[in-house]
Amino acid sequence: MNSKYSKSIELYGKCIGNLEISPFESVDLLHRRSDLERVVHELTEDQKMKLSEYDLKLIDNAKIMSEHIQKAYDFSVSDHPLSEWWWHLDLVANGKSPFNLNVELESDEVK
Repeated sequence: MNSKYSKSIELYGKCIGNLEISPFESVDLLHRRSDLERVVHELTEDQKMKLSEYDLKLIDNAKIMSEHIQKAYDFSVSDHPLSEWWWHLDLVANGKSPFNLNVELESDEVK
């Protein structure tokens, strides 16, 4: 297990819904999530599951997080693709953005 990624995943998870941190630090969580997306193919199955768990938490908290982050970041100027839905939390909060939680898990089961 790559502990570097585990630490980054845990930091991402701790920031979700935490309005005690500054909006600028919350923007960092969006960058952290993008960084994790770039290496998702290197994550273990447990790390992918934990990341998905935190993604669901972020989706569940999209309204409060988008309002918090908007104090430091203008979602309307985001040039990130919709596949990086966390950069479009304002749309997610309003139910206007399709998002996809792509979690590819290895399985020994026969389909």
